[in-house]
Amino acid sequence: MRNSTIVTLLNVMTCLCGCSTDESPSASNAPAASNEAPAQLPAHTLSTEEDAPDFDPRLSLKWPGTPEETRRRINAGQPDESTTFRASLIQSDPATIFSATVSNFTEKDRQGIDLNEMLADSALQSDEELSRKEIKHGPNKYPGLDVTAKSGTSFVRRIVVLAETRFYQIEVMSTKKERLEAEDITTFFESFAVTQ
Repeated sequence: MRNSTIVTLLNVMTCLCGCSTDESPSASNAPAASNEAPAQLPAHTLSTEEDAPDFDPRLSLKWPGTPEETRRRINAGQPDESTTFRASLIQSDPATIFSATVSNFTEKDRQGIDLNEMLADSALQSDEELSRKEIKHGPNKYPGLDVTAKSGTSFVRRIVVLAETRFYQIEVMSTKKERLEAEDITTFFESFAVTQ
């Protein structure tokens, strides 16, 4: 159960970093004035999000261009504080997306979880698996998986690695399966390193 909580947290953090909007709610959605005291929401349902320009993802990658990057901190100063780095680069003809996500959680979040199950859930997500290889990444032998899969009408290669309290997901998705074997994509994955 704790594994699914961590995977859900990773998905939420990724969405928060890549799917936020600056639109404000319309006035017609505002609650009517009342003499009653506002209802108090439980503290665990409230979360905050802010830019985290100081967050070092400890990531080295050779991109085939200049990616767009975001760094976000969720619940700063709270026991469940987490930080996410996300970078992506889009190419066309054929459509190809390079991306990297680094999520940092607390040591407490890691306690009591099955690391292999967490990696497997994160590596496959809801895609149709084509291949899977367990890996030990870098000199510290961090556990990880290298997976290729079919995702809708596209194909994806994804490497996930758990390095202490940081979760790394390096991915390339393309509409053409053979694109995943191209030199720039091979270089991208081979250059991946967790830095100190």
